[in-house]
Amino acid sequence: MTTNSPSHKSFASDSPEMADYVMRTFKPEDPILAEVRKRAAESGLPPIHVSPYDGLILEVLARAANAKKIVEIGTLAGYSGICLARALPEGGVLHTFEFEPKHAKVAQESFVRAGVDHKVVIHQGPALNNLPGIERQGPFDLVFIDADKGNYPGYLHWAQKHLRMGGLALADNAFAWGLLAAPDSDPRLKEEHNRVAKAAIEKVNQTFADPTGPFRGAMIPTGEGLAIGVKRA
Repeated sequence: MTTNSPSHKSFASDSPEMADYVMRTFKPEDPILAEVRKRAAESGLPPIHVSPYDGLILEVLARAANAKKIVEIGTLAGYSGICLARALPEGGVLHTFEFEPKHAKVAQESFVRAGVDHKVVIHQGPALNNLPGIERQGPFDLVFIDADKGNYPGYLHWAQKHLRMGGLALADNAFAWGLLAAPDSDPRLKEEHNRVAKAAIEKVNQTFADPTGPFRGAMIPTGEGLAIGVKRA
């Protein structure tokens, strides 16, 4: 039996059955991660963590990069940070940046409960102000961006300067909740923060897509879209 393989395939499977199969097979969320999600909700944090499967992708990519020094911009409750920290060898470090003091406090507890707190340094406050404080510890192996969307281009510019050659830059929410493909008449674009987010994320995607730019990039079709670039200049 043979199947056709068209040159223009669907970018991602929208089959619930396939999604269920993947979750059953890879079992991306263990009790420690599930507890983070539950405790974050009880603490009143917004439910905007990476999905369980996206967290597994982050861990796998960090392991593939043999990452020893990781930067995460946007900590929230520590869910994605745990996934990244699990990929680190002993002696490795995750610098994670969080604007909200309440979020940082919840994340610290998450890292302790997950047994990775000795690998993690939380920096509380505006990331663009605090990132220069770790630059002497670079170059870094991986930078994961998942914070305020309007500053995405600035975060990527910092990553480009402070990643090692061959290091990975990752940007979550790279589909901009479907806004990238939305017409100007989409009612969501009447809101300024959505217009700002769309423009900023589009700029990041174009940086990854530029064949003459500092990254060789692609898009992983997760539910939110995960843009990925390998530093080459």
